[in-house]
Amino acid sequence: MLHPRHRIDIAVEDLAFGLAECARGRDARPAAAALAATVGDELIATHSVRSGFDLLLGALDLRPGDEVMLSALTIPDMARIVRGHGLVPIPVDVDPRTLSPTEASLERARSSRSKLLVVAQLLGARADMSAAREFSARHGISLVDDDAQGYLGPSSLAARDAAVVFHSFGSIKTATCLGGALVRVRDPGLRARMRAGQAQWPAHPSGAYAKKLAQYAALIVPREPRVYRAFGAACDRHGPGLDAVVMSMTRGFPAADTEALFAALRRQPCGPMLSLLARRIARYDPTRAERRAAAGERMLARMGGSVRALGDEMPERTHWLFAPLLDRPAAAIAHLRAEGFDAARGTTSITALDAPHDRPELSPTQAMQAMKRVLFVPIYPEISQSDRDRLAAVLSRIDARADEPAARPPHHRGDAP
Repeated sequence: MLHPRHRIDIAVEDLAFGLAECARGRDARPAAAALAATVGDELIATHSVRSGFDLLLGALDLRPGDEVMLSALTIPDMARIVRGHGLVPIPVDVDPRTLSPTEASLERARSSRSKLLVVAQLLGARADMSAAREFSARHGISLVDDDAQGYLGPSSLAARDAAVVFHSFGSIKTATCLGGALVRVRDPGLRARMRAGQAQWPAHPSGAYAKKLAQYAALIVPREPRVYRAFGAACDRHGPGLDAVVMSMTRGFPAADTEALFAALRRQPCGPMLSLLARRIARYDPTRAERRAAAGERMLARMGGSVRALGDEMPERTHWLFAPLLDRPAAAIAHLRAEGFDAARGTTSITALDAPHDRPELSPTQAMQAMKRVLFVPIYPEISQSDRDRLAAVLSRIDARADEPAARPPHHRGDAP
């Protein structure tokens, strides 16, 4: 058996609903109206968080060379989008235990051209935003709460202190719609400009959305541990490898070319996506997220401090991802797969941002050191408690013998099905 690194949070019934909406040719206007009736007028539905961020930067009165401060651990595309607007992304170092920017790191990163501060909430937890709020208010810098990974039902969509808040329903997120986002914009004028900007974009084709729904429907079978092990062995023996295949299947946007990235994200959400989004919000069941949070807390307790995890001192932890910090994370992957757990480095989805060439003193050393040690391991509720406890023991054992040679993956020993 091999437990997949992540379990897509969507049921067959939701996939079938989305496909049926695509077949009906669901129009976006009534779907958008139905969604607005559910979530309110302050929230803009977008094709993705990246799309919403692009709209935000385009609607603000920013000049080339202005700076956007980004908490140093985030997805790489956020910096690419900033640069695509002729702006400068500035990393703000974070404490790996709390994932919060400190007052000192905020002040060090600020300049006369700082216009925006974007704080990424990671791993399904809430960072302490008090330092960021006080800093933004003191210097007149707009605060953006990037809560793309933290959706926990309709209550998550309530108004916050930040000027803008992002919520994602992308492929591997909680209550996924395999795309889509909601952006809360406090200022009515800014909200209107963002809506006007999105109205100039073409709609995402329903056919393309149907194809994505069908692809993920096909992934439901391989997510079972015995099937996934055989799937992984086949990918490694006859293809580019399990990591490459999984990343290509779950990546939502082009990996390299910025022009291609903008072409992909500058789309209005299609009607079927909006309909599925309204359905998932209306029918949200907190049970799975509660079980996931309990599983993560038990993992921390079982490791007993012998292994630390990224963000293990954050408040409101729900463990959308569980990220232990190991001395040899790349070597640990082979050990974990031999024990039946598919782990991943994940540094293409979350990364530590580089400092601008002319400001090397802003290099986020704490974030970079954390990313050298981080590993993402599966602890979702569908894994039995006994297996999760075994995983905690394996992680402690791996870190204790970090200097030993790495074990080879099980399919190299000839014991794959």
